[in-house]
Amino acid sequence: MATLTVDRYLDAAACTAGEAFTLNGGRLTIRTDTRWHANSPASMTGSLGSVTISATLGGGYTIDGRNVRWMAYDAGSGNVPAIGTTVTGGTSGASGYLLGVWASMTAAPTAVGAAMPATGFLKFREVTGAYVDNDVLSGIGATANGADAVGWLEVVHDQAIAITVPRLGDFTVRGDWFDLGTTTGAANQVVQIPTNGSSTCYVPGIWIANVASPTTDDDYDFYPSIYAAAMITTNFGTDARSKFVCMETTGAIRIGHNGTASVCYVPPAGRKIRIPNVFGRQCATGTRATSAIPNATAATRPDFTTTSAGAIDIEHFVTDWYLLFAQPYAVKMHHCATFDYINVSECASAVNIYDGGNGISQTLDARTATFTSNFAGGDVLKWDSPRHQAGTTDHAFEMVYCSGDWNLDVRSGIVTYARSTGLPFQFTQCSGITGTLQQFNGPVAFTTCFDCHLQLVDHVDRYVGATNTTTGVYAVVVSASSARITVDAVTFGMGGAIANCHPYLGVFNCGQSEDITFRGLGSRAAFAAGGSANQPAYIFLSSGNNRRVKVQRCYMLPTRTGAISTTNSDKGNTYEHVYGDVADTMTIADLNSSVKNCGGTNTTTGQASVYGTHFWDAFTSDTAGRVILSLNEPTTETSGYYTVVSGTPKFTSAGNLVLATVGDEVIIESSYFVKGCTALTNTAPIVTGTNVTHVSGPDWGNHDIYYQIDTGSGYGGTWKDLTAANLSGETISPATGFRPKYRIVCDTTSTTNLLTYIRIATTSTLAAQTDNLYPLDVTTVTFTGLPSGYDAVVLTAGTSTILAQVDSAAGTTYGYTYEGTPTVDVGFIKPGYVPYYFRNLALGAADSSLPVTLTPDRNYLP
Repeated sequence: MATLTVDRYLDAAACTAGEAFTLNGGRLTIRTDTRWHANSPASMTGSLGSVTISATLGGGYTIDGRNVRWMAYDAGSGNVPAIGTTVTGGTSGASGYLLGVWASMTAAPTAVGAAMPATGFLKFREVTGAYVDNDVLSGIGATANGADAVGWLEVVHDQAIAITVPRLGDFTVRGDWFDLGTTTGAANQVVQIPTNGSSTCYVPGIWIANVASPTTDDDYDFYPSIYAAAMITTNFGTDARSKFVCMETTGAIRIGHNGTASVCYVPPAGRKIRIPNVFGRQCATGTRATSAIPNATAATRPDFTTTSAGAIDIEHFVTDWYLLFAQPYAVKMHHCATFDYINVSECASAVNIYDGGNGISQTLDARTATFTSNFAGGDVLKWDSPRHQAGTTDHAFEMVYCSGDWNLDVRSGIVTYARSTGLPFQFTQCSGITGTLQQFNGPVAFTTCFDCHLQLVDHVDRYVGATNTTTGVYAVVVSASSARITVDAVTFGMGGAIANCHPYLGVFNCGQSEDITFRGLGSRAAFAAGGSANQPAYIFLSSGNNRRVKVQRCYMLPTRTGAISTTNSDKGNTYEHVYGDVADTMTIADLNSSVKNCGGTNTTTGQASVYGTHFWDAFTSDTAGRVILSLNEPTTETSGYYTVVSGTPKFTSAGNLVLATVGDEVIIESSYFVKGCTALTNTAPIVTGTNVTHVSGPDWGNHDIYYQIDTGSGYGGTWKDLTAANLSGETISPATGFRPKYRIVCDTTSTTNLLTYIRIATTSTLAAQTDNLYPLDVTTVTFTGLPSGYDAVVLTAGTSTILAQVDSAAGTTYGYTYEGTPTVDVGFIKPGYVPYYFRNLALGAADSSLPVTLTPDRNYLP
């Protein structure tokens, strides 16, 4: 064991096999291979044991591969000179510190004093200047066969050791990219990574350019390695879903082939291949010259002890160590890959992970990437986190109890099929999650999460083959008292590139949650493809007990059952521009729901125990639509749109209004303007119930039904008979929309009188439906303290343009919903009271509440 109180390079003093280091204020820096340097132990046994940084004195452990250079040579002659020999280029004048001579990528360094191989590679610790092709070298018998480039550095630790990093210390890796050539465009290309003579060597993945002429890191994709027995056609196909490579045991990577059969994606020819140039490897203590496969027990791999708040700062590192960071102060990993696991918990500062991922070394029943109780947020970007084994609640990428601001750009999936309850992405009791996810063989699930916002979820239902019915999934699942979760966009099959990769059960599923927003699936002009078989049952399905779920601008064809599936344990949901098959029936069964400009037909059967859901509208084609009034009983929130004029109207709690006695009369008005319609058609309205057959004029059996239309300037006050002729004479705008209300009067007493639905037909165009969308985000100002029976009007400030109007409202509050931050005039009037006005009221971007005081008018004469 060595104890360092001052800084030291590993190769500056004699080392022993498996040597452990205690750093009492000193920094250990590795700038050469641990197995081969000027002071390495014999027979390539130069592994390291544990490295322990003092908690009180501090210190540091640095691996620095930035100055390692690598150059092919030919015309080898003479004998291999000593390590440290200065090698000079006859043409270039460049000079470098010689680390050794390698006959090939898989060879051990040729012994000092042995005959020079005719061809091979030279490795330098540092180079001043730059060698050029055909440089005749002095100091060694060789000629440069090309310019020098970034070389590689191998650091080997014994298995079952720990690198202990406290708050006063750090573990730092610095390196660069090591060039591995270019792709051939053909399956079974073998790419060799240096092995330093070990008969076995394992590589967790490589980076391959996704464009012909890469210029940035974003122009490369990480391809995780999969051990050969798992890289089979049962698990993978050959399209872009299967961007994996085969892990050979010899340090080689096989592209598009497992050694027996073609499998996985083959990039186009001429694409650059690279890997970080610092290699972290492990060995058994009895065979230190041989690199070992990552141990099946994670804790037996070289790992880290950071429970005293150590700092981890890694760049350009590819390893088979266990990247276990519990209670660290900081974690940074850029351009990094390892096998099977990363685990970060209780990090004191923002986690910073960029560009890399996890290879799969063997069949392991373990989570691939786990983040637990990290409260300072962080970034996990361009990270690939596949998991081999499907298992019960065994997820691939999982975050638990994490908060702060998190930005994710992660690709994750469960390789083996059929599915279990293990998911590509699981977030539990987290907040502040944002970003983009690409998921394979399962959904993203939010469980008891808050304030999360995904900009995009790309769902790929299988790594190979098409969606089938085995253990169907949704694309997004929100449950268990989650709140304020938003998903902005969903695509299928890598943005639509791969057909029939849709989820089987549906796109969105939500239960026991509130203030959830799902939107951005396809468009009215370009529907998302529901596939040619085993289509999604729904766009949205409720698992019940939700509050204020929004589903907006979601278009998918075909749907197996319908666009939405609702339940009467939900309240306050909004569905805007949700289209499945327009021939499918939409049954609206939730409370206080708002359904605007959706695609589908309507049921004519009343729904049990549904309250507060009244007017809604839908389109049945590019040219036709309908506006429906469901005669459900109002709630406190909707009482302002329902007025009992006289008598004792009743509701059945089965979606029916009962006006049993002559003189029973109600007025029901819409809470919103119906957009996207160009006209009302000369088609007879549909009224369902009992004793509702149309006779003439306003006479619908035992009922008289009248209507008024507000096209943006109020209702006008004149009731018209509910007839096709009258409706078709109305002039409406698809941009402003219209707001209907009905007056329903019982004219014949009967105990069987019943009204369930009133439906009127509309005309539209594709452009009208496409161009006149409801806003995605709206805000509500609630005016309180009003007397029952008030009138309200909202106008654009300083104008006569009416934005909203309510007459004779029954409630004591009025909620005005708006987009943006407008300035408005608001007036409240009731006979017998002094009018109350808000002039130039500037509305904010957050929900608000304002009191109103309508005082009695002492001069009022009724």
